[in-house]
Amino acid sequence: MRVLFWTRTDCFTAKGGDMVQVENTLIELKKLGVDVTVTDKNKVDLSGYDLVHLFQLDWTPETYLHARAVKKAGKKLIISPIHHNIDEVKKFDDEYAFGLRRISKILFTDQFHRDTFKNIYRSILDKNKIIPTLYSVIKGLEKMNQKVLEMSDFVLTQTDLEAFDLEKLYKTKFKWEVVPNGVSDNYLHPLDTKNLLPFEDYLVCVGRIEPRKNNLNLIAAVKELRKEMGEDLKLVFVGKKSNKHKEYTELFDLELKENSWITFLDYINYHQMPAVYKYAKVCVSVSWFETTGLTLLEGLFMGANAVSTSPRAKEILGDLCSYCEPDKLKSIKEAIKKEYLNSRPVLPKGFKREFSWQNTAEKTLEIYEKILND
Repeated sequence: MRVLFWTRTDCFTAKGGDMVQVENTLIELKKLGVDVTVTDKNKVDLSGYDLVHLFQLDWTPETYLHARAVKKAGKKLIISPIHHNIDEVKKFDDEYAFGLRRISKILFTDQFHRDTFKNIYRSILDKNKIIPTLYSVIKGLEKMNQKVLEMSDFVLTQTDLEAFDLEKLYKTKFKWEVVPNGVSDNYLHPLDTKNLLPFEDYLVCVGRIEPRKNNLNLIAAVKELRKEMGEDLKLVFVGKKSNKHKEYTELFDLELKENSWITFLDYINYHQMPAVYKYAKVCVSVSWFETTGLTLLEGLFMGANAVSTSPRAKEILGDLCSYCEPDKLKSIKEAIKKEYLNSRPVLPKGFKREFSWQNTAEKTLEIYEKILND
């Protein structure tokens, strides 16, 4: 079986969750004997492939052109849309806008128009996005995304809620199945668990420093929590500062300068990340919108408690996590306080196996075989 993973054009430069999903699924599928190739090019010879697997639907206009090329070549088409709830995205744009989002918020009320406006700006910096963005201006991003779902032979979602959101938003039905993301062997069999910090039982937030990840609201909530619980509570951020949000990262830097209880680690070796989670008491994700939140799974695997703002995370994590609202500091504070005072998590039997990249690949391969045998 020959499979092509076809990604957005900036998947490996503007790195995100889809890149993690692509890389780990590819590795595990190859172990199962699948011949997988990955490309981020806009034009590809599809003649040698049995099927094509696309990744990312939201605000990514090139996905439509890729899907159209696949169907024109007579190949089977799978998509992992990695879809975010549009109401959550719109609320973020309406209430927490920085930089370019301030302009798009004023100019447009429709979220698809806002996303198209942002893509026009991005295409100035990335010539590979020019043609796809022009298509979205003419045809409409919403209509293009709907057509992608209609052209797909199968849609792989991370949760039931993601599939329901897609059907409701695009008013279309499609074949789908839940294939959750996994956690790598790095967290099942960690090689290095030495504490990198001179303290433990801290709060940790892993991900980019940018408005969507809501880092500043997290800091504000922890400030209030420190007043209640004492000055020993420490907060650790692990991730790169976004180069697209200078205003936001400057405000973040100011908080670092003024608060010695905040530690920022812009780079941690991959094999050392399990230790970062192991010595934390709570792994926190207070993003304005997320799919499921892979960092929370990683934290739970290493014995940290979890806090999330994502309804999709709730479908997977259930009572293993506390939940809060991204725009309400009291909600964030109370969720963190609850998990900080809780005992460490006890994962259900089979949980680590279910949320492994090996399981992700096995479920994905089952869908491939089902489609090719239809």
